[in-house]
Amino acid sequence: MGTQKRYAEGIALVKEGNDRILPHMLKLREQEFFRYFAVDLLSSCTYFPTADAPCDMDRCEIEAADDVPDQLRERDEREHEFRLDGWVRWDMPGDFTEYYDVYVEPERHTGYDGSNVWNFIHDRIGFQEEVEEEMNAWKLDFNRAISGLHTSISAHICQSMELSDAERLTEFKRRIRDVPNAISNLHFAYMIQLCAIKESQRRLLDCSYMGARDEVLPCMQAITSDPLLVAPGVQEAAADMRAHAKSPNARIWKARLRTRDLLRVMNCVQCNVCRLHGKVGALGLATGLQVLLGTEGDGGDVDSLHRVEVAALITLAAKLSEAVHFVDEMERRCAEEQGATAAA
Repeated sequence: MGTQKRYAEGIALVKEGNDRILPHMLKLREQEFFRYFAVDLLSSCTYFPTADAPCDMDRCEIEAADDVPDQLRERDEREHEFRLDGWVRWDMPGDFTEYYDVYVEPERHTGYDGSNVWNFIHDRIGFQEEVEEEMNAWKLDFNRAISGLHTSISAHICQSMELSDAERLTEFKRRIRDVPNAISNLHFAYMIQLCAIKESQRRLLDCSYMGARDEVLPCMQAITSDPLLVAPGVQEAAADMRAHAKSPNARIWKARLRTRDLLRVMNCVQCNVCRLHGKVGALGLATGLQVLLGTEGDGGDVDSLHRVEVAALITLAAKLSEAVHFVDEMERRCAEEQGATAAA
């Protein structure tokens, strides 16, 4: 069953309730705790030859952050660890990484064509064999989540383009509406992140946020207590994913391995701002899957989430929330256009 039909109730609830959550998500993204990520932008691509022509330097290049709080740097260095069989990997602070501010350097259109990277992700990192068989539903869950991440990135690119309303609508149709299951998979990925946030509620409400607790906590409380997060239609996405991961034929370790590859393949992106946000998005998705599934499908230890994992979890949820809002607006315009055409 397709995502649209299987999760129709959850998707409808997301469309109805997302605007309650979005302002709180955007407010959290302004806080230092969620803005800074240590990223290695000099790593070479080890998956395929990179013959892509990089986009214009002034559009793709980003400046490293100069005012990163010392306590944040120290915390990241203290918390970094290597998990041999974990869902999550990230660039460690050190001589080869710089901190970047994802709020100051937002996700945007640069003119870079990343289709080669995305084709590799969908064809090689996503599962291809027997994904439609019921016993392999766990593979389809993984593919849907990656597709949702891709749709979110496409939405942010489309939204940031300097276009007329008519041109933006055309670009939306090409990049998102006319791509099979792109919109329904965006909602699926968002529901997964919302469910992971709900599972992480204790950790999210108890975190010190490095002295900014008074600014962060009201928004975090509003998000984690929103009825959308516990709505059965939304929770169904996480429940299905867990059931699929615990099925006798599931090999969930293969999904964990591919999630780690998802982060590393972002080194093949020849646009620094795109690479930065690709890595943060991959980290956020991996964190959500880690929270919901753990090693055996029963969920992970939310109390052990590190600063960068918490920041990436919320950052990706906010990106997905913005993307859902944009897509809903574009779908309304498409409907209006169709109505006007029919009436003519």
